[in-house]
Amino acid sequence: MGGGESAVAIIGVFIPIVAIVMTMLIPIFAFYFWYRVRVQKSKERMLAIEKGVELPPEPLPVAKPVTPLDSLRKGCVSLGVGVALIIFALVANVSEWFMGGGLIVTFVGVALVIWYRIATKKETKQEEA
Repeated sequence: MGGGESAVAIIGVFIPIVAIVMTMLIPIFAFYFWYRVRVQKSKERMLAIEKGVELPPEPLPVAKPVTPLDSLRKGCVSLGVGVALIIFALVANVSEWFMGGGLIVTFVGVALVIWYRIATKKETKQEEA
């Protein structure tokens, strides 16, 4: 075995290890920094209350209403991803599971586009009435 082959073997061992470690570390860091921001906001509010400053209540997050256009957008994205998976499965000659996943995503996209058509027709009928 030459020196180049052992380096490739070492890299081949480290790639899955790094992938697993990063997969676990990214959410841990995300939750850690989210927690730190919440603690900092709480400390600032407590200091303001101790000094007698009147604070407005924290605004609640407002969810935007779902519109038919959201269904169209999600449907188009699903169609694109599904068709891309199917084409990749055909070109790369990978397993049937890959093709099945692409078909599922494609049919979800078709269902969302159909729902968009139904919802827009329903809205136009309500506007006419």
